[in-house]
Amino acid sequence: MKYLSELGMVLVTILWGANYVTCKLALDLGMTPNFYTALRFCGAAVVLALIFHKRLRHLQKDTLKAGIYIGLAVGIGYVLQTVGLTMTTAAKAGFLTGLYVVLVPVLDCILKRILPKVNELIGVAVATVGLAVLSLNADLSIGTGDIIVFISAIFFAVSIIMIDRFAAQHDPIVLSVIQIAVSGILGLALGLATEPVPTAGTFSTAMIALILYAIFFGSAVNTTVQNVAQSKISPTTAALILVLEPVFSGLFAFLFLHEPLGIRELSGSGLIIAGMLFTLLYKPKTKVAKSTILPPATKSCSASLHHTGS
Repeated sequence: MKYLSELGMVLVTILWGANYVTCKLALDLGMTPNFYTALRFCGAAVVLALIFHKRLRHLQKDTLKAGIYIGLAVGIGYVLQTVGLTMTTAAKAGFLTGLYVVLVPVLDCILKRILPKVNELIGVAVATVGLAVLSLNADLSIGTGDIIVFISAIFFAVSIIMIDRFAAQHDPIVLSVIQIAVSGILGLALGLATEPVPTAGTFSTAMIALILYAIFFGSAVNTTVQNVAQSKISPTTAALILVLEPVFSGLFAFLFLHEPLGIRELSGSGLIIAGMLFTLLYKPKTKVAKSTILPPATKSCSASLHHTGS
């Protein structure tokens, strides 16, 4: 089928978007943020390790080290995102997390000590206005939960830059298994240190169903489908499809959690998406010396986008 990979990426965005809702429901039913993160990612790591055990047999030290670095960034991002979800809505969390799309090229330029392109600066500016419209209160303050989720987006952006650096040198599936395992272990360590251990009563039928969804369809299946799909389509195409994730998160939050979807939410979210799309779609022309034509990868400071959403 011609567009199978693209359809796979759309499925990924739907599942990621739905996971904001399942996470919010689990937290509302009494699961603590860090133990939710631990259960979700430790479970997904076990599932992926069983599926890809043959690849893991040849794990090398450098791959393990790279996976740990990525996993720490991703894990901190997920821990912060989940904590933030206890203080903000699932829809806002989805759109705020989506800001990693505009943060990646800017952070990448900072690390490379070069100036961002015009499209990247405009994309950040538009998305920032959207962030203000979506999150600022009447007294111009911003909610604690929104701040925490935004910080999580920064860590997701850092993890994407690291994935871009390491993916070409290591097996991306093995890296995924390691980073998911590290995220789970980090959540478990923080849970044991800061939260009461969930009791048997916490694990109702609904809670078990939510955690199983997070393990399989919010982590393991998504990771596998995305890795396969992104190996067959361009990073830009994948990133454009992933822009749909906050749209689905907002839609599911409206339908299942009855979260408000008024003018403020729609306009702020629309500006964030506009900033994301402008960063991805508008490519300013660059002058290239006639004697030296550089390959596309050397002309941009933008890292390839790999998803790290909810």
